Amino acid sequence: MRTVSKDALNFNPSAETLKQLAAQIGIEPFEDSVWNNLAKYCSLAWDWNTKINLTRHTTPELFVQRDLLDSYQLSKLLQANEEVLDLGTGGGVPGILLAILRPDLDISLCDSVAKKAKVAEDIVEKLKLNVRVYPLSVKTVLADERYDSIVARGVGPLVKLCSWLKDEWHKIGRLLAIKGPRWIEERGEARHRGLLASVQLRRLVSYPMPGTESESVILQIARTSSPFAKSQSDAADEET
Repeated sequence: MRTVSKDALNFNPSAETLKQLAAQIGIEPFEDSVWNNLAKYCSLAWDWNTKINLTRHTTPELFVQRDLLDSYQLSKLLQANEEVLDLGTGGGVPGILLAILRPDLDISLCDSVAKKAKVAEDIVEKLKLNVRVYPLSVKTVLADERYDSIVARGVGPLVKLCSWLKDEWHKIGRLLAIKGPRWIEERGEARHRGLLASVQLRRLVSYPMPGTESESVILQIARTSSPFAKSQSDAADEET
């Protein structure tokens, strides 16, 4: 029988536990203040998870291997001081974790489910992060705001994401979507529906999903005139 750690039972994982687990999968060390905030985030999010369904990643191992790893990989792709919107933030992944890992970023969160936006706002407030939370759809947010990058994880397939943004690409620099092994099928469906005709899709990075034989990828979708887009020849080499 698998032994459940004390950390998993009391919703209060230690910063040291997270640090050790992260080292095992190659996540570079952070300052102690970052680990402390990550531990506080877990405590807050997992406590809320007993009241509202936010995540299945409620052990230190799953948090590090899924939520932290995805956010860490994403953080390395963002330029200094970018304005970033987390679309469909749910429990705050990756947006809140990006704010912890990269305090230089200007992070906003949005979720059209008001109760989830309320949870995110509570966590942000208790962590004392300078992060805005919108209980609105991405289209409503983009009616007034502009962003360098929109980030998304676990919100829906590429067809859904691209449908939401099909009239909004000129308002953002790019979409960065964290995807699992079905991303190629999702890309095919989005192409079939004509949703990628005016944009460029690139796979920026892929990395193993610990404990499985699968990989995660981070896809970039941007209009061809975006400063984030490469020339078509370069993009063809990376789009596989």
